[in-house]
Formats: sequence, structure tokens, C-alpha cells
Amino acid sequence: MLINSVPLPYSMERNQELSLYDLKCVRLLKIPDIIFAGLIDHMGNLVAGGLKHEVLPDEDDADRRKMYMDVVLRASLRSDFDYSLGPVLYSASRREKAVMMSFPLGGKILLVAAQPDIDIDKTAQRVIRIIHAYG
Repeated sequence: MLINSVPLPYSMERNQELSLYDLKCVRLLKIPDIIFAGLIDHMGNLVAGGLKHEVLPDEDDADRRKMYMDVVLRASLRSDFDYSLGPVLYSASRREKAVMMSFPLGGKILLVAAQPDIDIDKTAQRVIRIIHAYG
């Protein structure tokens, strides 16, 4: 990435990329039914985004970490079939208390949690528009 024709060090490029994802997560959290939007790296670390401020987490840190690792593992397993089915656009599961959606983004995964009564396809399309519209 170049700014004023001066190459940025890798860490600055990475920080700018994560800042861009933080902004996208903030935009997603403005959608009333979305309660969490976060970028998870390949190690299961939350690297951008998080919960809406007014939402209290139901899980402790260890449980959240397990959930992030589960998302990474499932995404990795799903990618095994990209050659025959095409790449995953998103994956969703409707649970009793929330809808969980994951969107592969290169080597990372955007995890979105929403209220359980949402229309999954409409919400997923809205998320896709937001993550691809801003950089």
C-alpha cells in the first residue's frame, strides 16, 4: 500500500487493514438486529470489532475463545469443498437465542451474531454489501 508514494511498513499496512475492518464492524453494529460483528484471525483471535456497547456478553472469555476457534475450524473444513462447490459466501446457523453468521475474508472470518428472528438471507446480503463497499 502506498500513501504519498512512500511504501508503508508491513505492520502499518496491517494496522490500516484492521482499522478498516473496525470501521466496517461499527457500521454493521448500527444495524438494529446485529449484536456482534468481529473479525477473527486464523488462530481464533478477535482482531477487530466486538459486541454492541449496550449488550452484555453471556459467555466468559474462555467460552468466547472456544467459539472463535470453532468458527475457524468449521470455516477451514468447509473450504475443503471449494473445488467442487465453489467458495463459501457465508454460513449461518439459527440458534434459540441468536443467529450466527460467518463470512470468509481471505485468511480471516467476519463473525456476525444477530437477534434470532432475523431474515438470514436479507441480513447476510446487507452484511456482504457493507463489507465490500468500503475498501
